[in-house]
Amino acid sequence: CILGQSGRMPPAPPIPQTTGVANFFGWAGTLGSLLLFASPTSTFVKIAKERTTGNYALLPYTAGILNAATWVSYTAVTPDRLQTAVTNGTGVASMTVWLILFTKYSPDRGAVLSQIAAVFVIWAVLTIMAVHFITDDWFTPLRKGETCKTEFLGMFCIAFNILLYGSPLSAAKRVIETQSVANMPLPLSLATTVCSLMWSIYSILVQDAWVGLPNMAGTLLGLLQLCIYAKYCRNQEGEEERLVTPGSSLRAALRQ
Repeated sequence: CILGQSGRMPPAPPIPQTTGVANFFGWAGTLGSLLLFASPTSTFVKIAKERTTGNYALLPYTAGILNAATWVSYTAVTPDRLQTAVTNGTGVASMTVWLILFTKYSPDRGAVLSQIAAVFVIWAVLTIMAVHFITDDWFTPLRKGETCKTEFLGMFCIAFNILLYGSPLSAAKRVIETQSVANMPLPLSLATTVCSLMWSIYSILVQDAWVGLPNMAGTLLGLLQLCIYAKYCRNQEGEEERLVTPGSSLRAALRQ
């Protein structure tokens, strides 16, 4: 938002409405996101069998639900963002399921519940601030049809999204150190890249920088992961012949 001087600034271009092409890429991005939300299924099947979360980290799921919930709040104050609302509403639901299961099988439920509560408080504070305290009487939106509520929540959506897309770099670091792609599942990296690309194209068509910036960053980070995978995947072939580890099911899937 830009502080208004002597009332409001001259009328700015309105927010473009979605077109048929934009809707296509929006729903393509939605489908890709739904597949990504389902990706922890195999992890939680293993957790349920072992009846413990072991060394699995809680952060991906708390960060995931915070990101999705903030995007839902964003769509509530931004017109014509049905695909984004459907995607992240489903994300909130799926992440809630994963968090319930994580809490059930965690050896330290108190710590898990504390972190979940902290995430809820952060989301609630941001949403309440946007709805009740950020008003267009104080600021002039950058574009006609867009509100300061949209821009306020959009900044946090970008920050949370980029943090999520940056998290796979920890796996990339292990790949470089071990020169093995055992810890970097190709389907997940590929799906993340394609999903981010679809949302990037959608954001360009509807001229929504809040959707575009984090997904453009995600596309670049996904391409970086794929480049790293391509470089070190040949080393995996020898390992598959020599080693039998808990990750052998993934390697078997990669052979198919």
